[in-house]
Amino acid sequence: MSVGYALDLLGSSFAHPIRAVNDMPPDQLVDRLDRLPWDTHAWSAGAWIDTWATAAHWNRMLGEPGAPGSLEALFGWLHTRVDQWTGTWGAPSPTAGRLQVVNGYYRLTRGSFAQFGLPVPHPERLIDTVLDHARDSRYFASGRQNACNVLDVAHPLWLARAQTPHRTADVQAWAATQLEHALGQWQDGAGYGFAATPGGAKSGVTPLGIAASECAATGDRIPGLQGT
Repeated sequence: MSVGYALDLLGSSFAHPIRAVNDMPPDQLVDRLDRLPWDTHAWSAGAWIDTWATAAHWNRMLGEPGAPGSLEALFGWLHTRVDQWTGTWGAPSPTAGRLQVVNGYYRLTRGSFAQFGLPVPHPERLIDTVLDHARDSRYFASGRQNACNVLDVAHPLWLARAQTPHRTADVQAWAATQLEHALGQWQDGAGYGFAATPGGAKSGVTPLGIAASECAATGDRIPGLQGT
């Protein structure tokens, strides 16, 4: 994924299609989707779809449409498996809440619906679900945020709001709060750390250790590319 986007920014592309995706028939794809760990690791499941769909996207840019019916099978599977009450895939955890579900949603839809320019299902329900997660103080109280968790709320809200004005004031209020906090974390010439620091970028207070989702390896507070 990273190499593909880097080449794209440089005005180039892969020289050859990604065969592991291009040659995958619909039945094999559906079998793989069924076996992803939706109930326990929704982020990992979403990341797999992100990877597959992104490879399919690069292949199509090379004029390789893939096995007949595979892309249709992906979006058909997603539409028929989405929870109509939450607009998401996967199950919340009694210990981590909706962290895996929402962060997995970002990965899944980023590579599929957003990248292919398709509307997401049940956008109003999705906004309700994501805003409920965004009130979880374990991940969004001042000083407990990280770039991954904030992005994984901001992107679904942005994506859904392209389809509906549902709860506009609530979405804007959450975004304004997070933006105000983020701007206080900026360090000139260095950028942002991956994890927030209570009291702003220059505070020496060590924040509580709150586990991030699987989309990041560490809670690094040193400014760098990942956080920025």
